[in-house]
Amino acid sequence: MSMKRVYYKYQEPFSHILYQTSPYSTIKHHQSTLTKLPVIKKSYTKSISFTNSQPLSISRSRQNQNAMSQNRGAVNPAARAPLEVRPLDMPTPGPGDILVKNELIAINPVEVNITKNDLFKSKYPCVIGTSFGGEVVAVGEGVSDFKAGDRVAVYASPTDGDKYAAYQAYALAKVDTTILVPEGVDLAVPVSMSGNLTTVVGMISATAGVPKPDIENEVASTSKKILIYGGTSNLGSLAVQYVRRAGYIVVTTTSPKHKAFVETLGADKIIDHSQDRDALVKAFIAEGPYDVVVDTISYPNTVSILADVLAAQGGGTVFATLPPFGPETLPEGVVRQYTSWPFVLYKEGNEHLIRWAFQEFFAKGIAGGKLLPTQIERVSGGFEAVNTALDILGKGVSNSKVVVELEK
Repeated sequence: MSMKRVYYKYQEPFSHILYQTSPYSTIKHHQSTLTKLPVIKKSYTKSISFTNSQPLSISRSRQNQNAMSQNRGAVNPAARAPLEVRPLDMPTPGPGDILVKNELIAINPVEVNITKNDLFKSKYPCVIGTSFGGEVVAVGEGVSDFKAGDRVAVYASPTDGDKYAAYQAYALAKVDTTILVPEGVDLAVPVSMSGNLTTVVGMISATAGVPKPDIENEVASTSKKILIYGGTSNLGSLAVQYVRRAGYIVVTTTSPKHKAFVETLGADKIIDHSQDRDALVKAFIAEGPYDVVVDTISYPNTVSILADVLAAQGGGTVFATLPPFGPETLPEGVVRQYTSWPFVLYKEGNEHLIRWAFQEFFAKGIAGGKLLPTQIERVSGGFEAVNTALDILGKGVSNSKVVVELEK
């Protein structure tokens, strides 16, 4: 069934600044044999096809890495330049690594800003991307949790380097941030969610102090309450499910159009964010007070609304996903707290949260069908279609995650 695409109308610049310095390094590459990107034919449906995409011939051998075809990927060649499809060196897994033949790439907001706005002032050319999935073709020394032939979903930290980045046919993966995807589970589901998991855990548990949820068992409800602005978003929908399983009472927002979806996430109270500002503030205050307030949108207007809610209960912190775009005045006793939330998990004392987040909460939640994704918008055409996938996300999408399907 075809589905019409719906775009958010963003009033603020589409600017998701997640890191302060560039984690991407210069890559070794060969000169592209492509002189230009292919002509693209767009279809305004949920599934999008592209013409002239060139298939990638890959050996099916899982035992001999030398038998594989040469690696290739969508390379970021220069600041604000379209990505180019180029041959790349074939990575070799070291201790604790696996090598994955990539099948799906999830497009994340930070990648739009890297390619369109030169966010990190990177050294070019480079390969980017944090969320992907596919088949294990080789394992490094000491790896026992995965074997050749396993289907996996991967989160790659930008600090890991180009060989771990998502926008290539063969990528390395660290076992702690890789999960096994059982047969019968759509690979696109965990791939579409993995990029938000580290933000949720880094912000909500490592920083705001919400206890780790139990994904396998029902947790008794507590008297603690959390307000999550943006329950329809990819990040917000995962955050709602996360804190609900920690026993928190969850208040969140959506539009009437997406209320049914947000109800399936387990929110206790859903407030229509399309009402006027004063009515929205009053509705939030009526449901409070709150132990934790999270803004998954974090534009000036949403932070201002939540700041007024916190001021009414004596002050507090708005946990934000963006820094201020400019000078910001908040009520006395209210602060916006922002950092690169995924990096919080790599601070001393938080290391245990990384493996727990992926191997316990996420892996078991995916295998048991207990974590629900937003709508998944698939873009076919392989690496030649990545530029258009970035454009789709850059324009804004409603309640959906954009993923690019690669050649199998």
